[in-house]
Parts: sequence; structure tokens; C-alpha cells
Amino acid sequence: MRRRAAGPPEEDRRPAAHLGTYVTVLGTVLGLLLTWSQLRIAENGEERARRAEPLAYTLETVDSKYLYEIRTEQEELSIPAPSLRLEVTHGSLHTLTAILFDGTEFQEIAVLPIQDSWTGAAVDITMPAGAAIRDGDLVYDYFFLFLEPAEGENRLDLVCSTISLDTCQVETSVYRPIALAQLDTLPEGPQREMLSAYSALRAELAALGLLAP
Repeated sequence: MRRRAAGPPEEDRRPAAHLGTYVTVLGTVLGLLLTWSQLRIAENGEERARRAEPLAYTLETVDSKYLYEIRTEQEELSIPAPSLRLEVTHGSLHTLTAILFDGTEFQEIAVLPIQDSWTGAAVDITMPAGAAIRDGDLVYDYFFLFLEPAEGENRLDLVCSTISLDTCQVETSVYRPIALAQLDTLPEGPQREMLSAYSALRAELAALGLLAP
């Protein structure tokens, strides 16, 4: 008969087993915490990089309940007045304000709702036609967007909707400060009038310290 060395009593092995289980659970928890921390660092880095990007946005026309009521020599036209849907595509926006200014007077200022996150978010903008300019068969309806990004300098853009009385179509375009370079060379007309209002508003906001001179 061979003699086998006796192992430790059963009750002596239990604490070692419990300790091994504890170490395994602790290692799993620490691993999850480390993974979560690394993900948060990566997300924060991506967020900082996104916020540091130059601000860019798109404008899309969407239906609204408003109409342009325009009287011509022959008839009175009712043309659908679209809202504009703004969506940030780069950078991060802090506040957004729509301004109706005709070159001498502020007619309306609307601070638009702010999103918790502007990534993929959109906001609809509807302004009254308080600064519309008629020029033959075209009507120019314009207002301004004052944008304060989360990082970087504030900016002011001019948004113009051109309404064709022949086709009842509306086209929207955005003017940025570079457009002011041609102000002195433009003939009298709607574009010169709009850019003159743009220049005057920029000067007003710069005097308040809201725009770089």
C-alpha cells in the first residue's frame, strides 16, 4: 500500500478559493473602469477637436405657415415663405441669434433655442419680411445670423431669400464678410442696399465688442 501525503483540511482551502474569486472579480472591475476611462478620454479628445474646428453650417428651406403677400401692377400674389433649417456640420455653436435690421433700425431680434449638443441637431428659423426689397420681378428678403461658436470668434452672416414673381420660386443664399469687399464697386440696387445694411450692422456689433473690428 502506498501512502499519499494528506492535503490541508477542507476548511483551510476555502479562504484561498475565496481570495482567488475576489481577485478575479476585482481584476474584472478594474479592467472595466480602465476601459471606461480610456473611452471617456477618447470621447473628450474628439469633443475638444470638434469644438476647435471652424464653424460651418447648412441652411435648408422647409415649409412654413407664412406667405409673402406681394402686390404687382396686375395682381396680388401669395407666395409660400419658407422657414430655414440650420444644421451645424463642423465646430460647435454656443448661441444663435436672428436679427432683422434694415440698415438704420433693428426691427426684430430672436435668440433661437440652444441645443445641448449641436451635432446632427437642427433649428428652424422664421423671420418676418421686414426688410424686403422689390426690384422688378424679383423680391429680396434678408436678415442676419449672429453666431457665437463654443470656441473661436463670433461671426455675422447675411441670409437672403430671392423670390421670383414670375415663377413663385424662392432661392436662399448666404453672404459672409468677404462679400463686403465689393460694396464700393456695386451699382445702386438691392445687393448694394443689403451689403450696406450688413456693413452697418457689423459696425454696430463691433462697437459693442461682439465682433472683431
